[in-house]
Formats: sequence, C-alpha cells, structure tokens
Amino acid sequence: RLCGYPPFYDENDAKLFEQILRAEYEFDSPYWDDISDSAKDFIQHLMEKDPCKRFTCEQALQHPW
Repeated sequence: RLCGYPPFYDENDAKLFEQILRAEYEFDSPYWDDISDSAKDFIQHLMEKDPCKRFTCEQALQHPW
C-alpha cells in the first residue's frame, strides 16, 4: 500500500460494498501528499469502475510509473 490503508473502508458492510461498486475512493491528505501524480494516475486507471476503460494487464505494464 502506498498510503498505509485500504482504498475502501466503512464499519457497515453494506456501505462498504456500495463504495466498492461505485469505485468511491479518495487520495486523502496528508497520506497521499507525497505520492507522485504518476502513481495516482496508475491507481486511477487500475481502479476504474468501467471495465472497458480500466487498464488491461498490458496497459498497466506500459504505464511509466
């Protein structure tokens, strides 16, 4: 983990699953402040909700980060 915690969290499982299904996550400050834009871009592409837009393995391997 780049920031030290998982991308989705909620005490309530139903709310947690809703976050996951909607791909709702944030790069919270101060934990993500020192993480490069390239790393954040990579993560955003891997966590894309729409599978047609999400990185394939080949695209992930080609990412500069």
